[in-house]
Amino acid sequence: MPDAFALAETLAKHGQGHLLQTVAGLDEAARAAFLARLGEIDWAEFEHPAEPPAVGDVGASRVIPLAERAQRQSELEGAGEAAYRAGQVAVLMVAGGQGTRLGSSAPKGCFRIAAHSGKSIYQLQAEKVLSLSRRVGRDVPFLVMTSPMTDGETREFFQAHGDFGLKAGQVRFFSQGTVPSLDQQGRALLAGPGRLLENPDGHGGCFTALVKSGNLARLRREGVRQLVYIQVDNVTAPVDDAALIGLAMLEQAEVVTKVLAKAHPDEKVGHLVRVGGSDRIIEYTEVTPEQARSRNAAGELIYRWGSPAMHCWSVEFLARLTDQGYKIPLHRSSKPLKAWADGALSEVKGWKSERFIFDLIPEAKASLGLEIDRLAEFAPVKNADGTDGKVVADSPASAVQLASDQFAGWLAAAGVKVALPAKARIEISPLFAATRAQFLAKWDGRVKEVSGDYYLEA
Repeated sequence: MPDAFALAETLAKHGQGHLLQTVAGLDEAARAAFLARLGEIDWAEFEHPAEPPAVGDVGASRVIPLAERAQRQSELEGAGEAAYRAGQVAVLMVAGGQGTRLGSSAPKGCFRIAAHSGKSIYQLQAEKVLSLSRRVGRDVPFLVMTSPMTDGETREFFQAHGDFGLKAGQVRFFSQGTVPSLDQQGRALLAGPGRLLENPDGHGGCFTALVKSGNLARLRREGVRQLVYIQVDNVTAPVDDAALIGLAMLEQAEVVTKVLAKAHPDEKVGHLVRVGGSDRIIEYTEVTPEQARSRNAAGELIYRWGSPAMHCWSVEFLARLTDQGYKIPLHRSSKPLKAWADGALSEVKGWKSERFIFDLIPEAKASLGLEIDRLAEFAPVKNADGTDGKVVADSPASAVQLASDQFAGWLAAAGVKVALPAKARIEISPLFAATRAQFLAKWDGRVKEVSGDYYLEA
């Protein structure tokens, strides 16, 4: 338990003295737990939330466009393939969110989405790692970051499904932390007597959690050099991407960020830009509509490159930041919150704070962007399907359609005639092929034409 007088002084200094007012009414165990939690928190960081730069300071990052990527494909893939086969690559998936917006209280990864098999998002992502492991002859580590709300259910879901065929110890779960929610005056709120109102600390929490859980040290011991980072709700995000890994290795980049040309200036994605000699991602919430439409002297959008939240992180880079004691700053957003006061819960307007993993990027000695084909790698599931049959953007229906279109392209590239009715969908299991190249290498010409629903499993 922290020193009571020192804790009271710290809380008073940072405007949080009110938190001690309910301590006297708690039993001994609850009091000890509450004071211990209060002592763990760095209250000073809430007084200095991260701020976006002025638009005049924003320039262009170095991005490898699709044309250059195609020219260097053989070189990049050769280096990346060697790293995969040498056991130097692991996959990190952040999966702390619940499926609330999809109408479910379960972890989002439990949501069943595949067009014909009904596989869950978790199964699709895990089978990509399994497919990769089989292809390269290595049990590629699969790190899954959960949250306090999803950890138990996620572990149980994987266990109930035999880890979807992955080997024992290949799936490594760890949970992100939480941070206090604040009122509009910056004072921490309570969820009940002796209980702070807290929220998960964002996908940036995976940096701290990787270290705290021992997973970063384990990766270093195992000789892993690169981490492929994806978010659970992007159902077409590849984990078998030798070009990405090869680019990181050949350019000695501490981080490579995948980017796509924004569909329109107001698209809700983060933006990869250059500020003060370093790359940086600025969230769409931190850019005004006028800034989003601003252009440079060449007539290009300043906020041109959108980030679909896919990266390749150097393990040694993360270790260096750990040794330096680096801490990802907090960003805050205004939210309606249910807080406890005067013996009851009531709704208040407050702040939720979170950390963004991309705030590590400015600390990198070398970083760059890699343009991707949006249709091949970006099918996020964030919104519920429409009730009137209309396809909502970034919904299960839109993701299924994007995946089907991708698979149709694979078949067409293999010489199959594809002519689908409006409601027909194609699904190809990751266990048959998780990438276009893998599909073309395995395709045996079993059909010449696809004119309706089609499902291909291993």
